[in-house]
Amino acid sequence: MYTRSKLFFYIRGLFILMGILISACGVTNHSESPITTPVSSPQKAPNPPAQSIGQIVMSGTLENADNFEIYKINADGTGLINLTNNPARDMLPAWSPDKRKIAFTSNRDGKAQIYLMNSDGSGVIQLTNDDWDKGIPRYSPYLSWSPDGKWITFTAIVNDKPDIFIVRPDGSDLTNLTNNPANDLLFYWSPDGKRILFHSDRDGTPQIYVMNADGSAVSRLSNNPGVDVPAGWSPDSKQILFDSNRDGNWEIYLMKADGSAQTNLSNNPAFDNAPAFSPDGKQIAFRSNRDGHWQLYVMNRDGSAQKNISNGNADDNWFWWSPDGTQIYVTSTLGQDPQNLKWSAAIINVFGSGQKSFVFGGNVNWRP
Repeated sequence: MYTRSKLFFYIRGLFILMGILISACGVTNHSESPITTPVSSPQKAPNPPAQSIGQIVMSGTLENADNFEIYKINADGTGLINLTNNPARDMLPAWSPDKRKIAFTSNRDGKAQIYLMNSDGSGVIQLTNDDWDKGIPRYSPYLSWSPDGKWITFTAIVNDKPDIFIVRPDGSDLTNLTNNPANDLLFYWSPDGKRILFHSDRDGTPQIYVMNADGSAVSRLSNNPGVDVPAGWSPDSKQILFDSNRDGNWEIYLMKADGSAQTNLSNNPAFDNAPAFSPDGKQIAFRSNRDGHWQLYVMNRDGSAQKNISNGNADDNWFWWSPDGTQIYVTSTLGQDPQNLKWSAAIINVFGSGQKSFVFGGNVNWRP
């Protein structure tokens, strides 16, 4: 079990490793926040990308470096709208499955809580009003809806440790699913809506667990001396992607939903992490430093045909698949000084070549 200080540094390092935005709805130290003024991509492929489809919601400081807002923009770069327009820190937007609502976190009433608004920014309501130890924790990567749209899932600190909660979109039935003395976080709903994958150190070394959607029937899926970190389900809910350092360096693994047949997919002496299935489940995107910089790669579901698709001189950080699986939104940093990094974002073609600069943001949700 991790102590409070060890937990902070472990979780911080974990999410830096996975390329997930580490921000808080209640943190006021803006010196750690990225400069979100869009800049040109450090290196572009020669061909233009295919037509981008759908809409994107993201959090960012596009208008005021000291104020996080939630924005909506068409995937072709048009129609940028500030949905929250509030002096508080509004972050972690999550589109409902029917795309009619957006859940998010905000500290507009003092401490970070869960809110809900219509997809045009109207009708804002507060869903939670609990006295969390520290509000929604800074290392909560996102909010997540259940596939049927009946629940919103999030992580909050209770009794000095993170637990996984669900709440109805009307604010009712707030439930602590894990309710364990351990550190439980990094949750992923199975696409069929029956189970929730999560990360826990309840048995010592941080490993991968799964539970029913109501928090019952908790089962441990991984058990080795290294650290295993869940990364998500396959679209058919039959397999699970995860990171592990069991072999001495971080690699990408795949296992069946029952924890069997754990297979090293990346199998490279470099550090490989943050895998994500394409919407059709045929491809896996991931980050690797095998070419000197942290770059974005794709490979087949079986680990074959690993290919660098960003090929730049910057370090790629966070990325999200397009709904049709043909493109990826990726953010990058150029430079070595953490206080003077140049941040940029681009949409990259997965098949063929080509990329285009895009508005920089975090906690991206891309919908058709």
